[in-house]
Amino acid sequence: MNFATFLSTPVSELLWKRREDVRRRESSKPAIGSTLCCAGLRMTVQAGMSDELWRWLVVLGWRELHPRENRLSFKPLPTSLVTRLFDCAVEERERVLLAAIRQAANSASTRVVVPQRTPAERVAS
Repeated sequence: MNFATFLSTPVSELLWKRREDVRRRESSKPAIGSTLCCAGLRMTVQAGMSDELWRWLVVLGWRELHPRENRLSFKPLPTSLVTRLFDCAVEERERVLLAAIRQAANSASTRVVVPQRTPAERVAS
């Protein structure tokens, strides 16, 4: 690393903080009853969430809600569709999650921001 790169690199990257946060998120599956959030949406972790499903949600940008964050500022996904997401086959996950997002967005007065995925991420998942 040359001096110019060193000066232009954020401190968190120099200290590996960002990479550690991602690793910590991927490695620790949240407990039952925890709240997950992404793009203004939230869902509650129920029994039956597999490690594979958790890794898939992390890739999509879902994370566990920190205790100091206000969970009421996030629009809840319908519980019935979250249960179906946890129980469905791998091939149906994306379709079930999109249905839950659509239903939450239609009943919401808040704006839901769906993160954009690059073509490479679509192929990988």
